[in-house]
Amino acid sequence: MFSTTGLFKGIPCPEGERCNIIHCIFSHELRPQAVAVSDQGASKKRKLSEETDTKAPVTAVTISAGNTTNRPATNGFTTINPQRLATTASVPPKIPKTLQRPVSPPPKPPVASSKPIPTKSAAKESLNPRMIPNDPAGHAKRTLFLKHLHTQMERLNDEVAKSSHAKKASLTMTPDELIRVALDEEEKTARENHKIYANVIKMRVAALKKMTVDEWIAHVIATIRVDLQETQAKLPPPIDTGLPLDQEHTVLPHLITDQTNLAKHGYVPTPPTDEEIAEAKAGVTASLNYEVCDRCKSRFRVFEERREEDGALTTNGPCTYHWAKPFTPRREKTDAIKGPKEAIYPCCQEPQGTPGCTQCETHVFKVSEGKRLASILPFIHTPENPKPAKGPDGKSPNAVTFDCEMGYTVFGLELIRLTAVSWPEGHSLIDVLVRPQGTILDLNTRWSGVTPEMYSSAVPYEEKMAMDALLPPPPPGKATSLPLDSPANGPLPIVSGPAAARDLLCSFLTPNTPLIGHGIENDLNVTRLCHPTIIDTIILFPHPRGLPFRFGLKMLTKRHLGHDIQMGGASGHDSLEDARATGDLVRFAVGQRFKRLHREGWMLNDGVLMPPLPGGPPPMEETKALGAGSGVKRQRIEVEQQGPTKKLRE
Repeated sequence: MFSTTGLFKGIPCPEGERCNIIHCIFSHELRPQAVAVSDQGASKKRKLSEETDTKAPVTAVTISAGNTTNRPATNGFTTINPQRLATTASVPPKIPKTLQRPVSPPPKPPVASSKPIPTKSAAKESLNPRMIPNDPAGHAKRTLFLKHLHTQMERLNDEVAKSSHAKKASLTMTPDELIRVALDEEEKTARENHKIYANVIKMRVAALKKMTVDEWIAHVIATIRVDLQETQAKLPPPIDTGLPLDQEHTVLPHLITDQTNLAKHGYVPTPPTDEEIAEAKAGVTASLNYEVCDRCKSRFRVFEERREEDGALTTNGPCTYHWAKPFTPRREKTDAIKGPKEAIYPCCQEPQGTPGCTQCETHVFKVSEGKRLASILPFIHTPENPKPAKGPDGKSPNAVTFDCEMGYTVFGLELIRLTAVSWPEGHSLIDVLVRPQGTILDLNTRWSGVTPEMYSSAVPYEEKMAMDALLPPPPPGKATSLPLDSPANGPLPIVSGPAAARDLLCSFLTPNTPLIGHGIENDLNVTRLCHPTIIDTIILFPHPRGLPFRFGLKMLTKRHLGHDIQMGGASGHDSLEDARATGDLVRFAVGQRFKRLHREGWMLNDGVLMPPLPGGPPPMEETKALGAGSGVKRQRIEVEQQGPTKKLRE
């Protein structure tokens, strides 16, 4: 008989008391009643308990619950002492010797660690050729070729690290990555070019010796940094206006907006008179400073100074409103059956007319009337400026793109940040916080992007300029375009008020300098500036339904330039990003307008856009080179004009 392993020792025997197996593998529990086995014909053995391992046969066992004496039993049975039975039952089971033997090697105790288990791919490799079947040249030659291959790759990698590429940090490989790349390329050559391995690897080493940094970067992006290739593919294409960058301003006079017909839409082309300002002040006094909330449309009273009894600046309690404008979903074919869709608020997806989803401590208001704006801060015309200030590139800008951020105060919607960049280069000229005239009610952070922390960390503009003057100037042609609040430049500077910010802006302008903006009447009104030469992207890209309907800057940038802006969500907009996006939209419009002017016969001569000739536009064959892209060498053409030959060189 084979010895049992005890796997079924805890399972009751299916046969129970009828089991006739001597060494049954199942359990036969000892019942509390007397268990008797006849010695005349019974040869069956029972275990006293699961813990005891008695292999000697028991002739007769009688256990009585009430019997505590140890005396011989009558009628041919034997009685076992219960104390002895209890002592025997308490003995622990014997551990098999097979489980007591030492294990080789001994098991390691479990160690709690958060580090990931290293995989085979993460192991470091040395500069040693990988083993492959059918080695084409032997280990010694393959090692020599591999070292030459790695040396050239290491040289190119060091040149990338020293270059001025914008993504050199992600394009520079670590030493382990260089070894892996060299091993991969050598192994691939050995497997795919078995018979001509030596020639192919020699040609590859020679090609790496002649390879430039730009070619190596293209190779790394195409084969190693594939994620950069996908990111680069998502970037919008560069704007091609058909003109050199320094001559794009020649088309701007054809895009100047006429302000005479736009006064009814919020523009203030001329400063209000003193009589109009006095009338506006009298109206505010007569109304006891009662206003209509710009958000929830409730009437409330505003105080220029805090009320003495409770320190309040406004009345009528907190303001509950929807921060997004209602939006009507697009029509569908099922609307005829289900009925038209109701307008909903994108901020909470609730239908129009429901209570607001956002709450502010105070009500706010906006002043749009020119004469009332002038009663707070007078308007001025752009002053004459014989020597405009120069930008980071050392040149006075041909045009200026600017954008303003506004916050609510007790005087209405005031200027709190002003940003100006040069056009078309996009170099940062001004980016300052502005201390408003009135007490702040709400910084309007969801739209302005200005937070209280920016005000608390701001430094005075004069100190900022003094610190910048101590820095070395940028190299020629490398003018920085970083925002002034970037980590490299520290926090934004702050000026004393809207008038100081306006003076900074006018230092770069003359009355003839094109001033570019999106919805520029709001920016001009908040700075109290009347400028005669403005370019508004709302006019360049009009809404099909006309004013007052208009497209947003975010939508225009996505449609015409192919990239997204204003993706900060509740953190608000960045005026520097908006200003540059507006300038890029104008560059796109310049390219479209130049194509049309070229078809009409306009020509660019020595940086001057010349009108068509009196005899009509020249043939397209003679002027097709004039519409070529930036950087293309202009051809010399000869146009017959009233007898003599006039040579136009571009």
